[in-house]
Amino acid sequence: MDTVTIPGIPHLRLYLLATAVVLAIWVLARSFAKRYPHPLPPSPPAEPLIGHLRTVPLENAHLVHMRYAKEYNSPLVYFNILGNHIVVLNTNKAATDLLDRRVTLTFMRYGAQWKMHRTVLQNNFTKSSIVKYQYIQEQEARQAVSSIVRDPPQWLLFTRRFASAVVLRIGFGVTIQRDDDPYIQIAADANLATSKGGNPGTALVDYAPWTRFLPDWVINSITLRHAREWSWAIRRLHDVPFAAVLKEFDAGTSKPSVATTLLTKHAENEKQGLPNEFALADIQGASASVFIAGSNTTWGTTTVCIFNLMQNPAVFQKARAEIDRVVGTDRLPSLADRAQLRYLDYIVEEVSRWRPLSPIGIPHRSTQDDVYNDMFIPRGTYVYYNSYAMSRDPSIYRDAEAFSPDRYMPKEEGGAGEPFLSAPFGFGRRICVGRHLAQASVWIFAATLIATMDISKPADAEGKEREQHLKFSTGLSSHPGYFDLAFRPRSEKAKALLAQTMY
Repeated sequence: MDTVTIPGIPHLRLYLLATAVVLAIWVLARSFAKRYPHPLPPSPPAEPLIGHLRTVPLENAHLVHMRYAKEYNSPLVYFNILGNHIVVLNTNKAATDLLDRRVTLTFMRYGAQWKMHRTVLQNNFTKSSIVKYQYIQEQEARQAVSSIVRDPPQWLLFTRRFASAVVLRIGFGVTIQRDDDPYIQIAADANLATSKGGNPGTALVDYAPWTRFLPDWVINSITLRHAREWSWAIRRLHDVPFAAVLKEFDAGTSKPSVATTLLTKHAENEKQGLPNEFALADIQGASASVFIAGSNTTWGTTTVCIFNLMQNPAVFQKARAEIDRVVGTDRLPSLADRAQLRYLDYIVEEVSRWRPLSPIGIPHRSTQDDVYNDMFIPRGTYVYYNSYAMSRDPSIYRDAEAFSPDRYMPKEEGGAGEPFLSAPFGFGRRICVGRHLAQASVWIFAATLIATMDISKPADAEGKEREQHLKFSTGLSSHPGYFDLAFRPRSEKAKALLAQTMY
């Protein structure tokens, strides 16, 4: 009987052995016999060579890190993965001290291209600049609520259309005309790409970038496999809207937008022989950032807002009473009313605090050795901030698990006078430049919904309410899952007001 041989097996063994040896040498070189002038932050037990590689949680990292912080009675928790230093900040004070007030920590990959994108976004999304977008936000909010009146079971589709429509019109001048518009699916696919694949900072490739070249059967990384399978979704979001607006711009038919403004300036400079601060690739990247960040964040926050309005009818009714007092029932609320509708602002702030959509924030990295509260932070440390732990800090928020907008009311008005949570929008150089636009979008949607619709928990065949629960995905961003609820127009008058706004 002939012996069957499998070609390549000896080479495969050599490949695996070489990979293991290189990895071991690389780790030892990074962590060999280092001594520090101060103790590192407290940490759970580590294993030889690999450190905390198998300790860092793949799911619900925000809960695990919060537990460690409580167990060690420390705002900072330390991990070492293959010689890489990782610190998780679990209090707002620590994050503010280290990320806002010190220059030794900066957003990783902070370079010329990132700064150019940042400049574009900052110029267009300051608190004063976004006023020019209010009519878009109002139109799309009314369109979305009108669609819910027409087909209540499809409310999740309509909220996604709302979130996508706002940023597409602002970023690219593209108007979504149909519920099955391809742009809605592009946003949904990008959301899946960024909201799954495990917690940030838990994959080997995060700390050994060269492992991204290894095949799946060697690296066996959920995060890397997810990135490979879904990279097309991010590329599509990056390419399709910009290609459309560039085609319209060249034809002279593009509508006002961030991209159009930048393309106009770029074309004028080329015509006059002047240097361009931004290349076409920079304009494309910055415009795509508006879409992916604005669409997914607005949709997720709007969904969490609807869930809590359903779960807390007293909050819903208090907000409606304020709208009725300020706006009345003869017109729909607008963003011009916002200054007089403070309780609705409290609701939006409480939505962000109750469940931050990026519970383990975007990483920063220390540029030099630092010491905080006698704890040493080595140069090159990856620093994450646990915004969820900050939202549950008992020294700041009483009954933190409860959804309570009243917590922000001044004490002299009967509230708790608790501060807004800034963590959901980041710290330092990485603070979200689109936060004012996102909050305004959620605000006008909530105002329109509360003014015109009644919402409640769904009922079974016997008329009994069915309890609903909200689950969240695990990824770079964390987004809510589906839940059921009942919508009804508040009145025929409210229904007619919405009908007048349809386009």
